[in-house]
Order: sequence, then structure tokens, then C-alpha cells
Amino acid sequence: MKYKIIALDIDGTLKGDSSLMSPYMTKILEECTARGAIVSVATGRSLKSALIFLKQAPMIETIISFQGALVSFEKGAKNVWETFMSRQQVSLAVDLLSKRGVDIVAYAGDDVYVEEMTPWAEAYGERNGVQIVQVDSLKEIPKDLYRVLGVGDPGIIETLESDLKAEYSDHLYATRSLPHFCEILSTEAGKDKALDWMCRQSDARVEDVIAFGNGFNDVEMLKWAGRGVAMEGGESVVFEVCDDIAKDPNQDGVALYLENLLVNNQIGI
Repeated sequence: MKYKIIALDIDGTLKGDSSLMSPYMTKILEECTARGAIVSVATGRSLKSALIFLKQAPMIETIISFQGALVSFEKGAKNVWETFMSRQQVSLAVDLLSKRGVDIVAYAGDDVYVEEMTPWAEAYGERNGVQIVQVDSLKEIPKDLYRVLGVGDPGIIETLESDLKAEYSDHLYATRSLPHFCEILSTEAGKDKALDWMCRQSDARVEDVIAFGNGFNDVEMLKWAGRGVAMEGGESVVFEVCDDIAKDPNQDGVALYLENLLVNNQIGI
């Protein structure tokens, strides 16, 4: 049994306390690609944010971003699979979030939109190096949206995600990327769905995929993959669905786990 596709979450999985990947990590990932495996990130980050981190990882050319709403090849130069929210989905998401008293943010490519420029929105733009565009209505943005984000108290966000999954799963895909982030996307989005598309393009099976993650938004991916590996220190839900556990990212847990598979000739084609 060899793993042909390696899917890696970024924050809390590849990235620990430091924003820098260790030489050991890059060496192991380079060996995986040399064996013929496709090494991809699968992140909730925007493509732009993922690319900033991946400047230090030239071997990773396939990027699943926006919680699986976008798949890009050639370091983001070629968008090969996208799923956008319909106008009805955007309207429903904005209405539902407005009732919960949370900050609401919408994403169209690298553009980030808000109706109200709150202190959180200003800080988010500065922290991520993006310009926040204030509009009269998020429902009327003349661009295709990847996602709508609700930001608020972790208790409110947890209840919000649970309610959306229970009542609106046929209409919207909802997940938490952080305890205070509830992301709403098309029902066609999801890290697992993006990886399934990649399998069909590369003549791979689900059994050929190994995925690493630590958060709420990794649950479906870890359940779906041939082997789902949760990171030490991750959210409790990932341990309920994973097949195995890797050491935390500050100990290069991904690299340690993959090196063992390389030694046993379980990576590549």
C-alpha cells in the first residue's frame, strides 16, 4: 500500500508556533515528491495567504484553499476547480449570520468585503496584508463568492455551526476553521470534495490519500481519506474520526510520520 496523494492542513499541522518550516520538514516533503507523490496543502486560508506561507515549500505546487472551494495548480498560477456560492446561498448566509450578532465577511478571490468596518475587520486586513472593501450590501457584490464568514464569541460560533448543520445542510456547507470563525460555503465545497476531485484527475483512489489535520474543518477530510492523521494538540473532534495520531507541529509531527512511511516504502507510485 502506497500513498499517492498527501494532503496537509497548514495552521496547527504544517505550521506550529513558528511561521518557518524546518529544514527537516522540507527535506521529507521533497523526498515524498521525488517518490512520485502529490503533496498538497488543504487549508481554510485564502489562496493568497496560503501562497505566502508556501514560499518556503517549493515542492508543494497543488493548493486546496478556501476550505476546498478552490483547487490551484502550479503554485496558484492555474485555478483548475472552483465552487462558488449561489446568490441564494449568499443571501441566506448573510441573513442567518445577521441574526446572531457576529461580524460578517465575504470573500471573492483575493478581495475581502464587509458591510461595516469594525475594529476586528481593520485588524484582520492589517494582519493578513489585504484591503478590506466596505460595501452597502454583501448580497449585491458583483463577483462570485467563495465563502461568507461569521466571526464572534466561540460559544455563539459553536452553536451557530451546529444549528446550520442541523437545519441547513441541504442548502449550505458550514464549518469552523477556528473557535471564533464559522465559514459558510457552497454545498459542493469541502476539503474532502476537493481531494475527491483530485483523485479523479490523477487516477488515484481514496485509499491512496493520506491526510493530516488538527481542526474542526479537517473532520470531513480525515474521515474521508484512506488514512486520516490527527495532530497532537488538535481539537477533540479530530481524534474521534482519525485513523492515527502524529506529534504536534512544533515537533515536526508531519515530517516524522511521513519519514516512517518513506522508510517502509509506503509513499509514491
